[in-house]
Amino acid sequence: MDNEIKKSVTYKALSINDSLNVNHKKAFETIKENNICYFLVDPSNVDFPRFDDYIRRSLEKNKDDIEADLRSFIEVFNFVSPENDKEIENLLTVLVIAFRFHQKKPFSMKTKPEKGYALKFTVNEKYKDFVANAIVLSDAQFFCRNLQDRPSSQIYPESFVEEFKKLFSDVADKVNISVLNKQEIKAEKMNLLLGVNAGAVREPRLLCVEYLNNPESSEKYAYVGKGITFDSGGMNIKTLTNMRWMKFDMSGAASVLSTVYALAKNNVKTNVVAVAALTENLPGATALRPDDILISHAGKSVEIDNTDAEGRLVLADALSYAVKKYKATKLVDIATLTGAMVFSLGDTYSGVWATSDEDWNVFNKVAFLSGEYVWRLPLHENYLHSLDSQIADIANCNSADRKAGSSSAACFLVEFTHGVNYIHLDIALTTVIKNLGQGVLIKTLYNFAKTQQ
Repeated sequence: MDNEIKKSVTYKALSINDSLNVNHKKAFETIKENNICYFLVDPSNVDFPRFDDYIRRSLEKNKDDIEADLRSFIEVFNFVSPENDKEIENLLTVLVIAFRFHQKKPFSMKTKPEKGYALKFTVNEKYKDFVANAIVLSDAQFFCRNLQDRPSSQIYPESFVEEFKKLFSDVADKVNISVLNKQEIKAEKMNLLLGVNAGAVREPRLLCVEYLNNPESSEKYAYVGKGITFDSGGMNIKTLTNMRWMKFDMSGAASVLSTVYALAKNNVKTNVVAVAALTENLPGATALRPDDILISHAGKSVEIDNTDAEGRLVLADALSYAVKKYKATKLVDIATLTGAMVFSLGDTYSGVWATSDEDWNVFNKVAFLSGEYVWRLPLHENYLHSLDSQIADIANCNSADRKAGSSSAACFLVEFTHGVNYIHLDIALTTVIKNLGQGVLIKTLYNFAKTQQ
């Protein structure tokens, strides 16, 4: 993707205190002079998420070749000590991924594909490894976005597994890959995953990729992803336009696996397992129905109120499996889980629920330094009580009471974590912008894995 530059526009950072034009004194605006585009930056107010957002939006329709002068960005942030390479690494990672985001469309079946732009980075010699690692992370995000954008006729449980097997082939010596088929899932008593799959012709899969590269730590993080490769709603079938774009319902699974690939490729010192619960959710004569009761992997009975609340079902079994099979010491799941996010955070912030304040504080800081917006929402027993069932341990949702639907979904999932510290990420609105996959929170998950003690 990074081709040789022949003719380009140079992008540089410029402090608002040194603005070439007195009419431009607002951070994140741009000034263009000849073949140079200046990003105006306030060195006293570093906002990595806004910086990432602004660069990506500025380049969304760009057709010019680019030379990004990363040295100028380092110089503008003069508060960064030259000895503090970690700060500079965070900055460069955000910049590299932002500049590459629109370089080329991840997927297109147009007869005349749109041409991207060539991109070259200019950076100090001592920081070239930071740029190289950021490019690997960017490529992983690109791969995730490619799978997100492809139709469900191409990406379904079996093909999803094969795509990731091919991706991991160049780090095969660093990871352990396990794929459970329908019979093996049945043997593990993952009846919630099987229930969601009951109306589909294509079988489910559970894809697990374990990366162990931190022998000094007793910690192991489990990244669990929702992998509904198409969601019709099942017997509670979606109506009108609500079924459009349901190919994106596998975004969480694609995100966790892409993250672990980048960790392995960059040889990051951490212990992480990605668990992807993969199935379609379709109606049919044998499909799961409202009022059915299923026994989960964790042993809890679950009454089905609505078959369109299927994501939490597959995640519940996958979370329990991650604890029992892989002895995870910390759980993080990521899912396009609830449409209710449109009312709470829209498509700007990803929602976060955490059972530990300490974990939330670390995750929040990591997300900021990764250039991504997150916002914590509450776990409260009132939301859990809304899922009370008279004939089972819990109901999967409460269609009669839709208040705080995203939080009640998070509370449902906590019940299947076996008391392990848990972070839930709802990316229902943030991972798809303008009907294109964004690979959101891959950067954050990658950097969160590096915080392991």
